[in-house]
Amino acid sequence: MIQALIVDDEHLVRKGLRLLFPWDKYGVEIAGEAASGEKAMQFLREHPVQLLMTDITMPGMSGLELIRQAQRHDASIKAVILTCHQDFEYIQEALRMGAIDYIVKTQLEEMDLDQALARIVKAMRTEAPEPRTGASQASAMKDVAELSGSVRWVMDDDGFESLLAAIGKHDPDAGQVAELWRSSKDRLQLNFPMFDWQEIEEAAPVDAYGFEQRLRKLRARLQAWLRRSGYSEDIIQAIVKAVGRIAEQPVAHVKQSEVSQWVNLSKNYFSTSFRDIMRLTFSHFLQTVSVRAARELLVTTNYPVYWIAERCGFADQRYFSKLFKEQTGLLPSEYRQLHGK
Repeated sequence: MIQALIVDDEHLVRKGLRLLFPWDKYGVEIAGEAASGEKAMQFLREHPVQLLMTDITMPGMSGLELIRQAQRHDASIKAVILTCHQDFEYIQEALRMGAIDYIVKTQLEEMDLDQALARIVKAMRTEAPEPRTGASQASAMKDVAELSGSVRWVMDDDGFESLLAAIGKHDPDAGQVAELWRSSKDRLQLNFPMFDWQEIEEAAPVDAYGFEQRLRKLRARLQAWLRRSGYSEDIIQAIVKAVGRIAEQPVAHVKQSEVSQWVNLSKNYFSTSFRDIMRLTFSHFLQTVSVRAARELLVTTNYPVYWIAERCGFADQRYFSKLFKEQTGLLPSEYRQLHGK
């Protein structure tokens, strides 16, 4: 029997999925349910599961992050995402990460559930793991880079252990270590722009052990900096989660009210604690992340500046250009000319 885990923050959705699909017919057993990504990971550590069906947007850990962590825990786990609407950006991202299918929850009554489950089970049985050589080894290094550039490990002990385990498993060479350190530091600087990065050693470590030690030192300094705000561990972790979620989706045009709901804080308390812990306002942080996303789009695409401005959440192109120059010293067109292909 295929063991499946259903993850959704709404009890009625979990119950509906249990009752509606013909699980037994296709050799699937619902091993458990979870109302959050955190509880799902706890379940996965204690129970072998082959199929993960997860909501894509939940308070706390998102469905995308859950898929990442679940597949790091067990690369053979297959994921199906649950979404309330045809959000193709999220769906495409999940499919790029290895999800085998998606289900729009609002269309369950109109779907051929028998056919949908048959399709999912067929995909599970036909997909085979690739040997970890050549291109797949490069993919493994990309996974390590994503882990090290994430903010989750800064306050979360399990996240940090996962990162160290990934580094030890793939044992990057000197060139890979140098690139990992550069990219990790670059992404973390975006997440914590007010931290004194001049304190952090510039020279790249020469091996995996040196990389691990450098990360331990950086983690300790970031934790000390965050804790100087005087807030509790729970609140600091909530803010760091919010920071990571925004950085993962830099062009999602999120609102402060939405982010505060992700981490279960009131809008006013979130605003105050974010400013105190991060040493800048939420709106300023969002601008910084959006300009960074715009920089990448200017270099990697040929879309016009007005399109990129709108894509990154700026309705006024002149304001976008002014803010872009304040942060980079260049107008968007100048930045593209200097750094483009």
